[in-house]
Amino acid sequence: MKTNTIKFFTIAFFAVAFYAGTNKGYAQRVIKIGQAQISVQSPITVIKQDTLDNSSCNFINFSNKVNSKRKYPKFYKDFFFGLGFAIPVDREDYMDIHYGRINTIEMGYKYFYRASRGYAIGTTFQYTYYNYKLKDAALQNLIVQNVPGDVKKEYFRTDNIGTGLINRFYLFPIKRNPFILDLGGYLDFAFSKRYNVKTVENGKTHKYKYRDGSKFNPLQAGLYGAITKGDYSLYVRYRLTNMFNPMEVELEVPKLSIGVQFNW
Repeated sequence: MKTNTIKFFTIAFFAVAFYAGTNKGYAQRVIKIGQAQISVQSPITVIKQDTLDNSSCNFINFSNKVNSKRKYPKFYKDFFFGLGFAIPVDREDYMDIHYGRINTIEMGYKYFYRASRGYAIGTTFQYTYYNYKLKDAALQNLIVQNVPGDVKKEYFRTDNIGTGLINRFYLFPIKRNPFILDLGGYLDFAFSKRYNVKTVENGKTHKYKYRDGSKFNPLQAGLYGAITKGDYSLYVRYRLTNMFNPMEVELEVPKLSIGVQFNW
């Protein structure tokens, strides 16, 4: 009789436990340690989740994870295309050029590391084309001597590859599309340098290209700044070096330029 009673209570115990597990899907047991309660998995005791949420005791839930994903990318890149114009400057050490025309065409790639919400540092890799239409440089023998014929047009042009360093500041960074201020410097290497002259001799048109490397500096360095809003930038460049070798060519082309960039 005693054995049957033990069997009965055993079967009833497991039946209640099985029913509780299937009815709830899972059960929890609350263990109290000091002033805190920890909910652990248990096949015996069933405690409603809303009861635990509404209780005045501290409840620790290990199943929920905190999502701390940052709202901005840590690394990102920009591609850009830009057009620049020389700023008119009346200086005795500058050659006369035709202003109001495109003097610079550039395209390249920027790569940034955003150290914080308001600051990023990056580098650039770009191709730059400089084109200055000169006035009376051949007539004054500024670059080469004794150009034959009557000069109709003359240009100084260079093709460059370069790099640079940019400090980027996000103005009002809490906004979704803030203003961006870029400050930095650049370094260009001119792999092609030429002085082109178009003349007329005896009614015939002739073109001359002078590529005397001793007259032109291959390396150019300068300062760069830009204000960006969305996909558009307004930038300023100031060249710190001379385009020409001052031992060969006394005058210089303008060093300050302003332009626009399109970013994507």
